[in-house]
Amino acid sequence: MDVIAWSQNLTQEKAASAGARLVMKEQLFTEADYVIIHLVLSDRSRSLVGAADLACMKPTAYLINTSRGPIVDEAALPDALRNRRIAGAGLDVYDVEPLPADHTLLSLDNVLFNAASRLRHQRRLREVLRRYRRERRRLPQRHPDPRAKRVGASGGWSQFFGCLGEAAKPWAAR
Repeated sequence: MDVIAWSQNLTQEKAASAGARLVMKEQLFTEADYVIIHLVLSDRSRSLVGAADLACMKPTAYLINTSRGPIVDEAALPDALRNRRIAGAGLDVYDVEPLPADHTLLSLDNVLFNAASRLRHQRRLREVLRRYRRERRRLPQRHPDPRAKRVGASGGWSQFFGCLGEAAKPWAAR
């Protein structure tokens, strides 16, 4: 696996010591299959990922944000997802928490919400769990314990998406 990384403060030495190759920001969005955001929210990182960055992503790529919601432009992400400019998103954080019941992200079928954050949205959680139970029987049994790849288990979002592939779609909030 080719791991690439970008940060305003990342050096080539630090990237190499973590097993990654340092690239420019545009190259990260252009080449990555999964863009996973791990940043502290600050004035510099607010809206760091905008419409232009999302437009550079492959249509098969996923954006995963487990840091802070405002790092990704709140209007640009739903637009990119709705228009299928990216394959999907995995979100653990939002600009406003809890996410309002009428938020655009909740109506999209290519967004996966972390189970812990979904607890704030009980009605939607029940719907996701009902779909999960119905669709779980169709998932390939690659692991002895089917909970091994749930969000929050070791391995993280990228492994979660990789394990489920197309099967993740029924889990997404609609």
